[in-house]
Amino acid sequence: MGIIEIIQTIVLSCIITVGWCLMFTLPKQYIMHCMMVTALGFGLKQVMVTFGVHLVVATFFGAMAGSFLGVHFAQRHGLPPKALIVPSLICMMPGIAAYKAMVSMVQIGYFGFDMDLFIVMMRHFFEAIFIISALVLGLSIPGILFYRRKPIV
Repeated sequence: MGIIEIIQTIVLSCIITVGWCLMFTLPKQYIMHCMMVTALGFGLKQVMVTFGVHLVVATFFGAMAGSFLGVHFAQRHGLPPKALIVPSLICMMPGIAAYKAMVSMVQIGYFGFDMDLFIVMMRHFFEAIFIISALVLGLSIPGILFYRRKPIV
């Protein structure tokens, strides 16, 4: 994937972010902040995947970088951090892997059990679960670090 394709996917993910900001009724002055969080998080994920990093690891670091920027903007403007972070990084959800797992499950139900189809279903299922887990961990680490009530040590 070249730089033009990466920029195109970042722009398209920012358009998705605008839609989610409208769905979450975020005030219009903060939509640009959400788009910057998306550009950083999703862009970092795309660049890491382009350079051969595993998708789960790239998703984790992209979500964490976007979450750090979202926490920074939230503290600066007095917003709840999840109001900026969630609509910004929802475009990183593993829709294709989850869809392929569901299609494989329906095919097993329709055609009967086949070990090859079961392996395909489980591979896509675990890929979706690991990507979702990476998103959750990446989103939660900045909140754990900045909004902690007691010191770590």
